[in-house]
Amino acid sequence: MTPGGSAGAVAALERLATALDAGEFATVLVAGAGRRPRLSVTSRETQAAEDIYADGLAYWWSWAERISAAADPLTAAHRVATMLRAVPGPAHDW
Repeated sequence: MTPGGSAGAVAALERLATALDAGEFATVLVAGAGRRPRLSVTSRETQAAEDIYADGLAYWWSWAERISAAADPLTAAHRVATMLRAVPGPAHDW
């Protein structure tokens, strides 16, 4: 963990949960001994879901790509919302 350790990550994830529209997204903060804290975010409309991590400096997708600075939960919320709103088009079996 980087600056702020687990407590810093939890605080950042709580700020992200607050920045996401509760009517559009369900969020669950998962934090337990020996595990990295994460925010599980699910779109109420598309049912798309993603686990978001934080390290006190940045928010991260589950595949370790940076979302935004931890000091900017509104930008992170916008990017997470954009990702989870995307609905893949129908598959064509031509």
